[in-house]
Amino acid sequence: MAELEGKVALVTGAAQGIGAAVARRFASEGARVAAVDLQAGPLASLEREGSGGIRGVVADLGRADQIERAFDAAAAEFGGLDILVNCAVFRTMGPLDEVEEPAVDLALAVGVKGYILCARRAAREMRRRGGGAIVSMSSFYSITPAKGRVVYAAVKGAVNALTRALAVELAGDGIRANAVAAGPIMTERRQAAADADPGYTSAERYRSMPMGRFGRTEEVVEAVLYLVTPRSSFLTGQTVVLDGGLTIS
Repeated sequence: MAELEGKVALVTGAAQGIGAAVARRFASEGARVAAVDLQAGPLASLEREGSGGIRGVVADLGRADQIERAFDAAAAEFGGLDILVNCAVFRTMGPLDEVEEPAVDLALAVGVKGYILCARRAAREMRRRGGGAIVSMSSFYSITPAKGRVVYAAVKGAVNALTRALAVELAGDGIRANAVAAGPIMTERRQAAADADPGYTSAERYRSMPMGRFGRTEEVVEAVLYLVTPRSSFLTGQTVVLDGGLTIS
């Protein structure tokens, strides 16, 4: 039997990368999925792939009113919610001296405020169904930052702290909260960077990893699937580091 048969999930940042892969896998496991992102075109393609199991919802995940509208649409379409996966992100990279306020505001709005507001609304829906699971995407940069990642590391560090706080706040409602600190993962974005720069995948930071390779998107999806199923029923408040050993080397 499919692991998510009868479950309803909402996945943010679902237009590409890990978010899209999670939405596809959840649908293949029997879930009905609300895939939320700002990019309408990729969402429409994902919806077609899902053969009725995926509903694309266009929303700005840095805005409270649009977050509420996205959850309203999911509840109206599928009747409730069991799973939330927070994947939305606005990446702000570059040296500290070049960081500009609007970019910081957007990164925090999507990656911190948006995660909090999505969790708040998801918890409201999950209580009606007797519980649920929240998984938020973090990053290995939250544990071992690199130059040019000040804003991104701060956002993902906040995700780790938020995960612990949600676990304590929501345990009594039967809602578990965990995070996945992923990377380096060979997503489409990283593959494009590698194609443009042959030295990218052999950079010292990656070559020195104990496992000596990039992770695969499907490996992240497997971790997320584990965290939303009864297989992880006694696991909450944890940030699972999925990085080929990079942060211990």
